[in-house]
Amino acid sequence: MDSLFHEKRDAAHRGGALVLAFALIVVILLALVISTGWFMESAQKTTEISVHNVSEFYLKELSAQTGRQLRNSLDYQLRNLKAAIDIAGEKESENLVSFQQYISKMEMLYGFDFYVMVDENGTVYTRDGEYPDRVTSDFVAKANFQAPEIFVDQGQGGQNTVIITAPAQGMKLDGKSLVGGMAGVSADTISGGLFLKDDENQIFSNVILKDGSYIVKTPHSHMKSSSDVFSALEEQAVFHKGNFTEQMQKDMEAGKSGIITYYLEGILHYTYYAPAAGTDWYLTTTIHYDTVSTNIEAVSAAITRNSMIQLLLVLFVVLVVFVVYFWQRRKNEILYLEKIQAEESSKAKSQFLSNMSHDIRTPMNAIIGFTDLALQCEPGADAGRIGDYLTKIRTASTHLLGLINDVLDMSRIESGKMHLDMTPCRLSDILSEIDDIVRGQAGERQQTFRIETAGLSHDCIYCDKLRLNQILLNLLGNSIKFTLQEGEISLTVLEKPGAHSGYGAYEFRVKDNGIGMTPEFAKKVFEPFERERTSTVSGIQGTGLGMAITKSIIDLMNGSIFVETELGKGTEFILNVEFKLQEEKDYEAAPKARGECQAVDFSGKKILLVEDNELNREIAVELLKEYGFEIEEAGDGTEAVEKIKDAKPGEYDLILMDIQMPVMDGYTATRKIRGLKDSACADIPIIAMTANAFEEDKKQALESGMNEHVAKPVDIEDLKAVLSNVLR
Repeated sequence: MDSLFHEKRDAAHRGGALVLAFALIVVILLALVISTGWFMESAQKTTEISVHNVSEFYLKELSAQTGRQLRNSLDYQLRNLKAAIDIAGEKESENLVSFQQYISKMEMLYGFDFYVMVDENGTVYTRDGEYPDRVTSDFVAKANFQAPEIFVDQGQGGQNTVIITAPAQGMKLDGKSLVGGMAGVSADTISGGLFLKDDENQIFSNVILKDGSYIVKTPHSHMKSSSDVFSALEEQAVFHKGNFTEQMQKDMEAGKSGIITYYLEGILHYTYYAPAAGTDWYLTTTIHYDTVSTNIEAVSAAITRNSMIQLLLVLFVVLVVFVVYFWQRRKNEILYLEKIQAEESSKAKSQFLSNMSHDIRTPMNAIIGFTDLALQCEPGADAGRIGDYLTKIRTASTHLLGLINDVLDMSRIESGKMHLDMTPCRLSDILSEIDDIVRGQAGERQQTFRIETAGLSHDCIYCDKLRLNQILLNLLGNSIKFTLQEGEISLTVLEKPGAHSGYGAYEFRVKDNGIGMTPEFAKKVFEPFERERTSTVSGIQGTGLGMAITKSIIDLMNGSIFVETELGKGTEFILNVEFKLQEEKDYEAAPKARGECQAVDFSGKKILLVEDNELNREIAVELLKEYGFEIEEAGDGTEAVEKIKDAKPGEYDLILMDIQMPVMDGYTATRKIRGLKDSACADIPIIAMTANAFEEDKKQALESGMNEHVAKPVDIEDLKAVLSNVLR
C-alpha cells in the first residue's frame, strides 16, 4: 500500500499544479481582455488610418463590382458580334446587295451603331456599300482580326465609341474571303448597365484610358468638367503631401491599382483606381469623406461588436478546452489510482488470505486436536482432562467465530448492507457492560483498566448499542492485545459543547501504554486487510479487518476517528460522534434486553424442532432436553406445516424454525402457519434458529410472523433467555 500512498501524495501535488495552471489560464485571459481593450482604444486613436483602410476596402469592392459589370457588358456585345458573323450564310453573301441588307439587319437586331465586314484585301463592307481601302478609317486600320479585340474611338464632342472586332472563318463574298467583322457601340450603351453614380452616398465612377482621357465620364458634384482625369486633379484637387497624380500615372502604366486622397472644395475625397479586366482601360471610383465616416462608424461598431463576440468565443473555447483537458486528466488520474489501488488491494487480499489461512487453521487445529485428545481419554478416569480439553475447544471455536464474523461484517459494509438500529439506551449501562467484559480480559494479563466519565452531562441517548459496543470492544481489545503485562489501559468519555440542537457531542478516548505503531502503519491502520506484523511473527491473532470495520461503522454514525501513537510508548484512539438525546421516560419505556427476564421452568414444554440438518437437530435436541423440553422433529417447512395442522390445540408450546431448508423455507412455513384457521395452532410462538444472523435477517424473520430470532452457532445462555421471554 506504500505505492498507493505515494501515488495519492503525487496526485495531491498534481492537484496543486492544476491550481497553478488554472491561475495561469486566468492571467492569460485577463491579459487577453486588457490587450483587447487597449487595441480598441488604439483603434479609436488612429481613426484616419482606419478610415483610409476601410475606404480602400470599400472602394475596392465597388470597383470590383463595377469591373465585373463592365466586363459582362463588353462580353455581351462581343457575343452579339460573333452571333451576327455566324448568321451570314450563302444567301446573305450571294451578292453585294444582299450582303448590305444583311449588315443593315444586324445593326438593327443587335443595336450596333455600325456593323462592317472586312475581306482579305482590306475592303470594308457596310450597309451603304464597299470601301476598297480599309486604312481610310483609323479604327478599322487598327484591327488585325486574328482574335477578338476591344478599343475606343474617341470622337469629337466627347462622343466615344467602343469598337469590338472578331475573326470570321469560311465566309466569302464575290470570291473573296471575309476575315472578320467589326461593330461599334456608343460608350453610353456600354455604361448603361453599370452602377457608376450614387448621388445619395456621393459615389462616382469613371472608365478611362491610361492617359487619363475618359471613355465613360460621370458628372461629379465637386469637380468641374475637364478633358482627362489627371488635368482635373492637377487643376482642382488639393493633396495632403505632394502631387499624387504622378504616382497614379506610374501605377496605370505598370498595370497597378491604388488609392489617393485629396480635397475638392474643402471636402476630403478618396479615389481608387484599378485596371478593367480584359481591356487596357482603368476604372476610377471616388467617394465622399462623409460617406466613409458614416460607414466607418457603422463598421467600427460592427468591429467592436464582433471583437467582443470573438473575445467571448475565445474565452468560452479556452474555458471548454481547459475544463475538458483537466477533466480528462483528472479522469485518467482517477483511473490510474483505481488501477494502483486495485493492484494493491489484490496484493493485500492475497496476503490477507494467506494470513487468514493461518488464523483459521490455528483455532481449527486446536478444535480438532483437543477433540482427538478428549476421545482418547477414559470416560471416568480422565474427567478433569476432558473438561479442560472441552474448555479449550470452546475458546478456539469462539475465536474462529470471531474471525468469520469480521469477514462477514466487512463484506456487508463493502456491499452497503450494514445499517444502524438506533434505540433508546443509557450510556452508563453500555459502559458498565464494557467494564465487566474488558476488566476480566485485562485482569488475565495483569493489566490495569479504568473508565472515566466525569465529563458526561446526558446519559440517555439514542444509538445502535450493538455497534457502539463493537467499536469500543474492538479498540479496547486491541489495546489489551498490544499492551504488555502490567500495562495500563483507559477509556475516557467526554461530552463536548457545539452539538446540533437535540444532540450530544461525545468523545471516546481509548488509550494504552503498549507497543505503539510506526508512523507509516498509522497512516493506513483503518484500511482493510492491513496488519503491521503478521500473526506468524507477532503471535497476535487477527484478520486485519477490525479497524476497517470500526472506521466504517463510525462513518455510518457520521462520526470521526483518528489515532495518536508512538512506537514503544503507546497508542490513543479518539472517537467523536453525536447521538440524539432522549428524555428519561423514553428509556424507561424501552424494551428490556433478553438477559433481564426471570427464569422459567421448561419441564413438560413441547417444542417442534424444524431443521433439515441431522447433526444440527441432534445438537439442538440434546441441549433442549437438558432443560426439560419434550422434542418432536420435522425435516423441512412442509412437514412442519402438516404437523401443526394435525396437532391438537395446546399440543405444541413453541416452534424452533430453521430458515434455509429444501422443499419449503422457514419464512414460507411461518406465513402458512400464521394463516391457519385454528387460532390455537396459528398463534403458536415461533423462534427462528438459523445461520442467517444479520440484522436484515432478524427483521425479515419478524416480518414473516416469527416472535424471536436466535443465530447459529447457538449460544446456550442467549437461547435460554429467548425461550424464557417467549414462554414466561
